[in-house]
Amino acid sequence: MSVAVACLGMMMSFLTITATVSALASIQADLHLSPVQLVWTSSAYALAVAALVLSSGSLGDLLGRRTAFQAGTAIIGAGAVLTATAGSPAAVIVGEVVMGAGAALVVPNSLAIVSSAFPDATRRASAVGVWAACSGIGLAIGPLSAGLLLNSFTWHAVFLVNVVVAVLVLILSALTVPNTRVPGRGLDVPGSVLATLAIAALVVGVVDGGRTGFRTPLPIATFALALLAALAFVAVERRHPRPVLHLAAFTSASSIAALLIAAVSLFTFTGIALLATLQMQRALGYAPLESGARSLPLMGAYVLVSSAAAAAVRRVGVRVVLTTGLAATFAGVLLLHQVQVDSPFALTALAYALTGGGLGLLIAPTTALVVGAVPPQQAGMASAAVTTVRQVGAALGGSVLGTVVTSRLPAHTAVDPQHPAAAFTAAVHDGLLVAAAVLLITLVMAQVLLRSPRHLPRHRVRAAFAPIPLPRPNAGVPAQEDEILTA
Repeated sequence: MSVAVACLGMMMSFLTITATVSALASIQADLHLSPVQLVWTSSAYALAVAALVLSSGSLGDLLGRRTAFQAGTAIIGAGAVLTATAGSPAAVIVGEVVMGAGAALVVPNSLAIVSSAFPDATRRASAVGVWAACSGIGLAIGPLSAGLLLNSFTWHAVFLVNVVVAVLVLILSALTVPNTRVPGRGLDVPGSVLATLAIAALVVGVVDGGRTGFRTPLPIATFALALLAALAFVAVERRHPRPVLHLAAFTSASSIAALLIAAVSLFTFTGIALLATLQMQRALGYAPLESGARSLPLMGAYVLVSSAAAAAVRRVGVRVVLTTGLAATFAGVLLLHQVQVDSPFALTALAYALTGGGLGLLIAPTTALVVGAVPPQQAGMASAAVTTVRQVGAALGGSVLGTVVTSRLPAHTAVDPQHPAAAFTAAVHDGLLVAAAVLLITLVMAQVLLRSPRHLPRHRVRAAFAPIPLPRPNAGVPAQEDEILTA
């Protein structure tokens, strides 16, 4: 039951991403968002998650994973209330940031709760597969719930869903989730501050650079700050007795590949979801519910394939699964690039299914490679690390691809002012080319990083994806009582 509650909280976190994207057109029409405000509204949530999630994983280890999980759930609910009652673009963005701060606590600690329920490393990965599939369910529910509510209410009602779910999760978690913690775990304040600073500066530089150009003072300054903060973070973590991130745990080629693919997978998913929603609602004129229904091939393929990813790894190995997933996603994005305003929906649905299916092959294996490589007492740290890179990818996906569209739209409109839908579609195609280039580079790097057997013991990886047995009555408490305690 604790695993189900953890997955429900995590599902709420992912539902927020696509629900916000689906409501963007309505928010923009009501509050008159500028192009930059539109990008910030879609990126603020992921930025907050990415910037805060490393320290959130440590807080869960220190204070108790249930405590951190519940605190994050309550913060998501409070942020949802702020967003639902917002009357200005700034208030919406602040509400998204608050929800993101809550999700930064929920996501890594939900994964840690799931992982600690199966302390045997050979069984944890399939549980992670279930967790990843539930994230896809949240992503799929988001557009549909938003569309249904927007049919009868204003966009404010979309965010009230999180309030209801948050109350339910708080009640159930108090009854079923053990408060596991790691004795002796400290809070690395310098490392947490530097990580937050580096990630925030990077995303701010990308968003502002898209508006003013990357040679202007603010993007240059923020990129320099991000680099300096990242270098300082590495130096601090190497010397800190209780680092927020054990860098030595992520030095193998397979771990590096897993973290890279994790980041790119959410970069692509979030960016494509944003572009698809904007194109359907602004270029093609679909209502939010119809656009949500038409996105089901993307979300549905993701859910179905991610739930089968563990079995695929057991059968053919993780290298084949990851490279196949990247190649399928790349092909799907290229096919989306061929979709025009008057193209049949069957072509769009095929491209969505190929993209979603490819992404579904990436989430669970990358998470399992990272989390499965560490002992149970480091599951919170490892899940925070993979969540961090994934949410950095999500923040950059929405901001980079959204910025490409908003910056290229005036040029395409000037070429064909009589056909705004065609101009918007051409701008979306420019964003898709950027996504395709990122996927191709990642595919080549993954082939290099995953090719050496000494870095990727096939029999151990396949064993990690073995089916999960029925949990023991005390399965929520790991066997190493000297390493992890339950309050």
